[in-house]
Amino acid sequence: MRRLIFAAVFSVAVFLPGVCSVVVGQESAGQQAPGQQVSGQQPERTVTGGVMGTEYRLVAIGSDAKKLDVALAAAVAELQRVEDLMTDWRASPLSTLNDHAGKGPQVLPLELAALIGRGCALGGLTEGAFDISFAGVGKLWDFKKKPPLVPTAEKVKQALMHVDYRRIEIVPAKSSVALPEGFRVGLGGIAKGYGIDAAMKVLMKHNVRHAIVNVGGDMSVLGKKHGKPWPIGIAHPRNKELALAALNLSNVCVVTSGDYERFFEVDGVRYHHILDPRTGYPSKGCMTATVVATHAEYADALATALCVLGPEKGLALIEKLPRVEAIVVGLDGKAAASTGLQSSMIKHDSTPDSKPDRQPGTAKSGK
Repeated sequence: MRRLIFAAVFSVAVFLPGVCSVVVGQESAGQQAPGQQVSGQQPERTVTGGVMGTEYRLVAIGSDAKKLDVALAAAVAELQRVEDLMTDWRASPLSTLNDHAGKGPQVLPLELAALIGRGCALGGLTEGAFDISFAGVGKLWDFKKKPPLVPTAEKVKQALMHVDYRRIEIVPAKSSVALPEGFRVGLGGIAKGYGIDAAMKVLMKHNVRHAIVNVGGDMSVLGKKHGKPWPIGIAHPRNKELALAALNLSNVCVVTSGDYERFFEVDGVRYHHILDPRTGYPSKGCMTATVVATHAEYADALATALCVLGPEKGLALIEKLPRVEAIVVGLDGKAAASTGLQSSMIKHDSTPDSKPDRQPGTAKSGK
């Protein structure tokens, strides 16, 4: 029997409209805020800002507000450090590796080489649904370009020749990685989770025992919020007012991937940023996938993979993994959950009143 990582609860969390499918409470805007403190409660400090192309919100609770501020500042610095190390949008050790594809082994910072190694291992676990070499074809897709442009089938076919995590050569003892010519590594499906884990470790080193690290709706929760588990709400990707599940969690991570984050539409077809590394086109598995696990890095990669695999295959994978649970929303708008979360799902009479999206390959302008 699989060991569940938390007990299901039924208290209702706070659901708020927004860009993320996972929501917890809401703080006033600003870089540093004292948080809401009730008489007799320990001080609660909050810091907000931007990192990794999204917004972060960190909350820490403890007896000394000044020490909490120091801890939060250190955690934010850690998020920024991870971004600087693993971004492929500007000069970084990862960008240097990509620039030297086909030129032999490159010595990398130890943690970057290790993360690439774990990313390749996750490729094996998910049978290629998660593949850090997807960037070889991902470079064809620009979700900021106006007007949007769908790459030709021939360009996608050629680019797929440079996508295969199994061809990345890693020598852990030397902290070296070698990419074949034309290959690129993209850590967008795992680096944010890694950064969340790293920031939480910093808070814990500062003796913080109750905290939440929320980066773009993906989060790690530690301890409790004034004596009670942190309330986490899972909302439907097409209707933020529709609650799918209400969870009360401690000492765990929650990560969501979905087709609502970055996308464009051409001739009524939605093209989103989660690519199927096997086809080179946006995935056609799920609208969203939320994964609950002990580490955000792991949950991040699995949530991406589930969007590729779809509800049936995705949840079958989750059921095999210890201390991991998931909620997925299929392309038909229907939600399903793994065993450990089924009792936390909120029942509704019907799914959101909308037609399923047309997906890449179903329209004349597709492949």
